[in-house]
Formats: sequence, structure tokens, C-alpha cells
Amino acid sequence: QDGKIRVWRGSKRRTGGYSRIGSLPTLKEFLTKSVNPKNYVEVRRRKNVLKIKHYDAVSCLSLNEELGLLYSGSWDKTLKVWRLSDSKCLESISAHDDAINTVAAGFDDLLFTGSADGTLKVWKRELQGKGTKHFLVNVLMKQENAVTALAVNLTASVLYCGSSDGIVNFWEGQKYLSHGGTLRGHRMAVLCLAAAGSLLLSGGADKNICVWRRNGDRTHSCLSVLMDHVGPVKCLTAVEEAEEDGNGDQRWTVYSGSLDKSVKVWRVTETASAVIG
Repeated sequence: QDGKIRVWRGSKRRTGGYSRIGSLPTLKEFLTKSVNPKNYVEVRRRKNVLKIKHYDAVSCLSLNEELGLLYSGSWDKTLKVWRLSDSKCLESISAHDDAINTVAAGFDDLLFTGSADGTLKVWKRELQGKGTKHFLVNVLMKQENAVTALAVNLTASVLYCGSSDGIVNFWEGQKYLSHGGTLRGHRMAVLCLAAAGSLLLSGGADKNICVWRRNGDRTHSCLSVLMDHVGPVKCLTAVEEAEEDGNGDQRWTVYSGSLDKSVKVWRVTETASAVIG
């Protein structure tokens, strides 16, 4: 909640070992920008802060590895764009009217942000002068319930959006983003989403993880509901395994973190799911 993004490097010698190598913004950029009054913005009455620094909790991050860009969203309602090659803040965007809860780098150079103000916004990176900037190109959703989680299936160009009402909406973007339907598997707020091939995993405040499969006709089926956690499921990530199972289905190792203070490890395929640790 200090508004900083910390940068860590994994150890090649020690499994699971990480060392902190810096933070964003860097001290050098912070000092350079701080001497120019034009680099400040008023956030509260008589309080000015540097544009390149979040002044409230950093709530979400998303990486566009191809472009070498890191996106950060914050409770301060701003979206910031960082260039990884030199750790420089390229843009600071007043993106929403309330806290930004989730950000996801998508297909076709699109960026998606979701907020407690109930909106889901689409941004596109375009040329401007000698550089590039992100411009708002669409508002896909405006509702009373907060947007709480986003995930993108890059292969199929599908965007998934979870909300505090427990519903997951999805859009398909072969040419233009069109609403594809809703997934209803949670009794309480959807807190996290993760895409894994043709699968979508959704974690909720109801302590459950739903495993969805996108079918060939673009409908979705709920394959299973994983109920081992005793607290709200706050985060999910999936890693593709090198080997397929005996049926030829791709396998995924899924990690889930919960407010019950546990991290669980699951093995998921397009036909079955099981806890493995």
C-alpha cells in the first residue's frame, strides 16, 4: 500500500530463491522528475504528488512481454505504463472514477481495465508523434457492481470479466469485441480469474474454484467445482505441463491462494481436475 512496485530476480542457483533488485519508480527517475513542478498532479486539496508514482495501494499488474511493457493499476484510480528495458514510467492515465481492481494485457495490442466504479474499459496503444500513447477506445460494461477480475484467452481472443455479483461475462474479439454470454457458478463475488488453454478458472469469495471449458461452438461448460479452501480464493495462476495425459488432453498445474492462508496445487485437464498438493 506504499504505492511502490518492487522488482525481484529469481536465483538460478537456488530453487525458489528471489532477491529484490529495485522498485518502480526508480530512485533516479523519482529525483529527476521531482525538480520540475510540471511533473506533479493535485490529488487532494493542497496535496501534490509525482505523476510517475502511485499514491495509494497498487492493486494489479499485467505484463505485455512482446512489447516489453508492464501495466499497473491502483486504488488511486490511475493506470501507469512502465518500460521494462529502462524501468521508466511512460504514461500515467486517470483511467477510472474509482479504484482500479484489475488490469489485463490483451490481444491486438489492446489493454483492459476494470474498476470499483463498475466499468470495464478497453485501451489501445497507438502512435502519437515520435512515441506511442494509450487511448480509450471502448467501454464494454457499466454496471452497479464492481469489476473485480479479468483474464484473457490470447489464442481464441476471448476476454473474461468477473464482478462482485458472482457473474463472469465474456466477450469475443475475432474482429470486434462482442458479448458472448455469462457464466454463473459463484454465490458471491468473483475475486480472480485465470485462462489456461481452452479452460477458464474462476475463484470466488464463496471459497470455491470453478473450472470452465470453452467448447467448439463457443459455449462454456462447468467441468468441476474445487472446494478444498476454507476461505475466499484471492488468486489463481496456471502453468502448462510439458506432457499430455493418457487421453491426449493438455495438462495444467494450477496454483490457488486463499485468505485461509494456504496455497493449493491442482492438476487440471480438459476433462478432470484434482488436488496434488
